[in-house]
This record gives sequence, structure tokens and C-alpha cells, in this order.
Amino acid sequence: MRSLACIICLATCTAFAQSWQVKNHPNSTRKAILTDSVRISAYVYTEVSELSEDKAYVSRGELYAYINENGKELTPYVFSVVSNFTDGYAIVGDSFNKSILNEKMHAIVPFRFAHVRLPRNGIILVQSHQGKWGAYNVFGELKLPVIYDLPPLILNLNRIIVRQNELYGMVDDCNEIVFNLSYQYITTTGFGYVRGKYLKLF
Repeated sequence: MRSLACIICLATCTAFAQSWQVKNHPNSTRKAILTDSVRISAYVYTEVSELSEDKAYVSRGELYAYINENGKELTPYVFSVVSNFTDGYAIVGDSFNKSILNEKMHAIVPFRFAHVRLPRNGIILVQSHQGKWGAYNVFGELKLPVIYDLPPLILNLNRIIVRQNELYGMVDDCNEIVFNLSYQYITTTGFGYVRGKYLKLF
């Protein structure tokens, strides 16, 4: 009975899901969008992404914007770097800087980083143009200062492996020291390597 209910639910969801198609103009490189075989835009786009989490990115030339499943613009055409939304977030940028957009189309980290990574455990890793790494949370709060040599390795919010000046240590998501930066390496299984020995840390 439960299996039958799941099948009916899946069939119902599939029946109401919109189909998303991109149609090329017969005489130009411009594209239009069709949903359920109905054209919802003119042939104005130079690029249209797949629909992801009810949003897509589109371009009209060299710059990109985001639209919803009905073709409504959610952002202006200001981005030169875009990605599809994944779990509520997307990477965006211009020629020099990158940030993260949330579902409300707000940039949640300052628009000044060379690289950003999508959130993991609610933490966004960022890299400065000088090559240093730090982290913000998904509310835009700085959690780890942008001072580390490598991307912090997030085991969980209480255990984040970091490296500074070629020495490894461990901090929590508030940058409080868990293990001092005095190790040549720290493994994900909890061993710290120092002076030729592995010491069990956690």
C-alpha cells in the first residue's frame, strides 16, 4: 500500500512538472525558452542553462542574469561567471571577483574574492587574490580569517584542519584553537605528525 502511494505521488509530481526547453532561432544564434511546448520568451538569449531548483542563468551577450521557471528576471545582467543553483546556492562573479548567491538572490559574502566554494556544513570557503583562505557562514558572517595557506578542511564545525606558515593545526568554526599550529601534518583520522612521530589527537 505504501509503495502504491509513493508511485501515485511520483506520477502526480511528474504530471505537474514543467518541461523546460531551449529553442534555437532558425536564422540566428539567438535562443528562446519553451515550457510545456509554449514559448515564454522571445529569441533574445545567447545562452540558456538547464533549469535547476526552478532557476536558470541566461545571457544576452557577454553578461548573465538569473531567471525563474516562468522567464521572470531575478537579477540584472551583471555577472560574467555563473553556475546553476545547488542546494540553494550558486557561484557568481565578474572578471576579477566571486561571491555566493542565495535563493533570495543576495550575495552573502563580500564580492572581492578570487575563488569561493559552495557551502559545506554551512561554511563557505573563500580565497583572496593573495592566495590566502578563510571562511564565512551562510549568513555572511566571517568565521575564519583569510590567513590560511590552504583551504581549511572541514571535518565538522568543531574540527577544522588549517595550515598557516607551513604548519598545521585545528580550529573550530569560530577560529578558536583546538590544536595549536605546530604540526607538520594532521590526518583526517586524527593523527598529528611532528618531529618524525604520529601523535593521536582525536
